[in-house]
Amino acid sequence: MAEQHPTPPIDSLMEPGQLATPATSAEHDFVLPYPAPDDRPNPEVEPFDKIRGYLLASAALLLLITSLVFSSSMDGRDRISLLDSSIVPAILWPVTSVFLLASAAFSLSPGQLSARRQRVISIFAISSSAMAACAITLAAGFLQTAAAVLATLASLLALVGVHQLNRLTARNKKEHWFTDAPLSFLAGFSMAYTLHLWLAVAGWNETSHNLQVALVAVAVSLLAAGYAHTERGRHALASGFGIAMIAAAINGWLRDATGLWVAAICILMSLLVFLMAENRRFRISHAEHRAQRGKPVDF
Repeated sequence: MAEQHPTPPIDSLMEPGQLATPATSAEHDFVLPYPAPDDRPNPEVEPFDKIRGYLLASAALLLLITSLVFSSSMDGRDRISLLDSSIVPAILWPVTSVFLLASAAFSLSPGQLSARRQRVISIFAISSSAMAACAITLAAGFLQTAAAVLATLASLLALVGVHQLNRLTARNKKEHWFTDAPLSFLAGFSMAYTLHLWLAVAGWNETSHNLQVALVAVAVSLLAAGYAHTERGRHALASGFGIAMIAAAINGWLRDATGLWVAAICILMSLLVFLMAENRRFRISHAEHRAQRGKPVDF
């Protein structure tokens, strides 16, 4: 997804964001499959930088309040499709909101206030969080089609944000945990939540719809796997998607709303998404270790 750049310092790549020195052996130089972190100093702080951070905090707070207010009604509304998520959104939406609030606080810190990647990425986190809050509200009011549309927009914006993260690699661990992880988790969980809403809109709530549900779940899982297999492995995205899908599949099967084989497919696809993220991290780490030992590297 991102253009290839010459290899930055190998030692620094053990943690995202530290630039590396030239490879010790020109014979075994290799090209990383993601851009090197931007080590330039941050530009001057502008008035909108603080406003952007406050908007993200407001959107995250709106999502938190909305999810808490309507959590009691989610359980009943969510029993109208084969992927019965029920209590899962009631738990994960507040957790996601807290992550986003932490991200907003981090974006207001002196070292991040005018960071280039914050200026690019924050708009996607703000809009995605706000739309997700609206989708939850509409879903609680039985306006499933409108909720599904807004949830789709929220998911797409979050995925575009993840794509921007892939272009602007985190410079250190803090950026990885407080900027990349919250937005990636939101993207993964939003995809699973959106899938559930569209299954409800389609009225696929009988065993005769098992095949359709399985095919759609596989298609969405492959999209999630593609994004999880970016940068050094998007484990937060894989976790958000996988937790929601596995819990929904198990809960639906226990309530006889989902066939066992459909639940098994959803669980296996969720594990595949996580394995794709882990495979990405393992391959890059393995290549770095081989390059450090002067051995040839090929992705």
